[in-house]
Amino acid sequence: MAVQAGAMWNVVYNPLESVIAPVIRGNPWGWDPAVLSDDWPYVLFDWDTHFAAYMLSLDAAGKELGYSVLIQVVKAKSAEGFVPNGYAPTRKSTHSQPPVGSKVLLEMYRRYRDLWLVELLLDDLLDWSGWFLEERTLPPLNMTALGGDDMQAARYESGLDDSPMYDGHFFAVTDNKTGYGLMQMYDVGMASMVAMSDACLAELADAAGRADTAKVLRARSADSRAKIAAHLWDEQSGIFVNRLATGRFRRRITPTSFYPMLSGIAIVGRAESMLRGWLLNASRFCITPKGDFAGNDDTCYWGLPSVSADDPAFPPLGYWRGYVWGPMALLTYWGLSHEAYLDVPLVTTARAALCKQMGALFLTQWRAHRHVCENFSPWRNATECTGMRFYHWGALAGFIGLLDAGFYQRPRQEAAAFT
Repeated sequence: MAVQAGAMWNVVYNPLESVIAPVIRGNPWGWDPAVLSDDWPYVLFDWDTHFAAYMLSLDAAGKELGYSVLIQVVKAKSAEGFVPNGYAPTRKSTHSQPPVGSKVLLEMYRRYRDLWLVELLLDDLLDWSGWFLEERTLPPLNMTALGGDDMQAARYESGLDDSPMYDGHFFAVTDNKTGYGLMQMYDVGMASMVAMSDACLAELADAAGRADTAKVLRARSADSRAKIAAHLWDEQSGIFVNRLATGRFRRRITPTSFYPMLSGIAIVGRAESMLRGWLLNASRFCITPKGDFAGNDDTCYWGLPSVSADDPAFPPLGYWRGYVWGPMALLTYWGLSHEAYLDVPLVTTARAALCKQMGALFLTQWRAHRHVCENFSPWRNATECTGMRFYHWGALAGFIGLLDAGFYQRPRQEAAAFT
């Protein structure tokens, strides 16, 4: 019920957009000052809205709600070819955000086999993939970097607006005509999500009968995965790490360092190193082997903070500087669920423990206040949300438990109808 409430409360009808799921009701960010009715303000954020569509599609009886929301956010694609960070009736961002739409669409297609939805959205998602390749590739390694019209816009493109990973200024203008540029850093999280997106698009292209396109996408994803494996693994840290174009690692570790697991980039030995040294480490990401919080300090009790608990940014806490976030839980879960690790006992242990701890965190605020938090404090004694109090992606912390229990898999009788 709590996950359902988190997703459904923010489903609204707007005469400009039809059925949509903004992160909250209204638009306190002031993106649409020209609207004529107080009932109409809204803003849709890229990955937030994709994840809302995913949750809404869980129930077969209401899958069309998820479809409508996914269509609206993907069709917000800019003329340049990217899905913007955010958009409202009178404004669109000039930068993008994590490309999770193809993964969400693929999950929906695997669940329901509605090919018309794939055919409707595939070209838009291919444009987005091509835009990342053309506009977000940083030499000399030719890997994915974050960009925009300044350093802060590039931070926003990550979705992690003030993460310690991006402290400082390492931005350079790459287009003198527009003034746009790139962070001079290969971003392990975004690069891994782009590689995942291309792999998902390849499967969707196959489904749509576009074998030549699928072949190109598989090659593109394979190239990205090989570069991440070769250049972003830090032997000293025992985990994947962002790396400046100069070659120096930026050792500010967040859950994005687990994202190479999204497409099986981490070989088993490296995956186990990351889990033992970081995810299942009580001084870092604080997921306990049994998901029972045993041995966790009260300041990192719930686990999976948005920066490692041994980072100097963690003790004072902040937005993406230690609070716990549903989207990071889902992306980490997706990585732990990749087929490359299905027979790896330590990964199975970590996945179950992550679901247990995130579910418990989510339900503490739901049971106490009926709140679905934008983000959560990692502290054991936290009594309230640390962000907005009814923000749909907070429900992802509970949703991963439903995924792990098999509730998103097609029922056996349905699957038989497509064989």
